[in-house]
Amino acid sequence: MEKLGTKDKIMGFGHRVYKKGDSRVPVMREIGRDLGKRTGKEQWVPICEKLEEVMDREKHLCANVDLYAAPVFWMLGFPAELNTPLFAASRVAGWCAHVTEQHDHNRLIRPRSLYVGHKLRPYPGSTGKGA
Repeated sequence: MEKLGTKDKIMGFGHRVYKKGDSRVPVMREIGRDLGKRTGKEQWVPICEKLEEVMDREKHLCANVDLYAAPVFWMLGFPAELNTPLFAASRVAGWCAHVTEQHDHNRLIRPRSLYVGHKLRPYPGSTGKGA
């Protein structure tokens, strides 16, 4: 509630695309529940569920997959300081797919702004036609 009071961002909530709920959450929640039973750390899923309830009530934000991924990683033995690198590593394939798709179709995926920088300049060693 302190974080909400200071308008801090609460990690594990909200998503640019999944405005009505992240379809990956139920699967990760069940993985967390199962892992909690196997490791004797069953408190994590109810904690996350309570957080979901509060964030829905206070901010109308749904959980994203990271809310449940964090305790899953913890129960698997990863230290908390590796959460961000693990979250990033799990997204690399998707980022690469986006780059490939953008390149193949010569358009940005979900552009949020217009580019106002320099005009296309030749890359040294290229034909000078903008590669």
